[in-house]
Amino acid sequence: MEYLFDTHTHSDYSHDGVPALEELVKAAISKGLKYLAVTDHCDKDCVALPGFSWVRQIDLASRKAEMTALKAKYADKIYLADSLEYGYAPEANALYLDVQNSYPTDYVINSVHIVEGVDVYFREYFDARTKKQAYGAYLDAVLKSVDAPYAYDAIGHVGYIARCSTYPDKKLYYRDFPDIIDAILKAIINKGKSLEINTASKGTKCDLFHDTTILKRYKELGGELITFGSDAHDPSRLCADFKEAEAAAVSCGFRYAFIYENHIPTAVKLDR
Repeated sequence: MEYLFDTHTHSDYSHDGVPALEELVKAAISKGLKYLAVTDHCDKDCVALPGFSWVRQIDLASRKAEMTALKAKYADKIYLADSLEYGYAPEANALYLDVQNSYPTDYVINSVHIVEGVDVYFREYFDARTKKQAYGAYLDAVLKSVDAPYAYDAIGHVGYIARCSTYPDKKLYYRDFPDIIDAILKAIINKGKSLEINTASKGTKCDLFHDTTILKRYKELGGELITFGSDAHDPSRLCADFKEAEAAAVSCGFRYAFIYENHIPTAVKLDR
């Protein structure tokens, strides 16, 4: 890609983010990015569900003020997309509708982190379940998330379930869950949402673009909207592994990836 961008990043407004917002923006500019979506965690799922009071909630008012100032300050160097990542839980739908009505954004990722009351980042989720049970319940939640009543643009990191799993073979295979994966992909297409290619595999080689069977199936079903997100929580990972992700997308027949401004997708041509 000649036009460098990243649609999934986190500053220290996220409970687990490292860099200050301006530090992240400066790092993106130094790496030649022309578009940066800072998609800080908006974890209303952790408000609506019991057991997650330890998760620091985002200060939206302070973030809006700083984001607005930085958008203007660096407007001649980069498009800074004021964006959020919603952690899906049906119990939090009303809370996200309130956020949507009070906090204008350019781009929103809708992601599943918590399944059956446990964040799948933690070992305890897998200790109590077989791989089929654990991944199947996660995919059920992803399918439900596509029908969320609030506005969003992309379904985030479908490979998230594999990142921290404890099974000998961590990978999420299309062949193991063809019916529900097809249902997810068809729902994304029918809703006009993007499928995120998330490159934060943490060395496991488990994220979505590594199993190109899923990406090929999305294309076969008529999917066109894809985004590339590093899920960077520190500046060193901006655009990490994007060349590999781009090659995978091109091999599956995709010609464009997409970025969002005011929730309107714009195509970015992929290298062929």
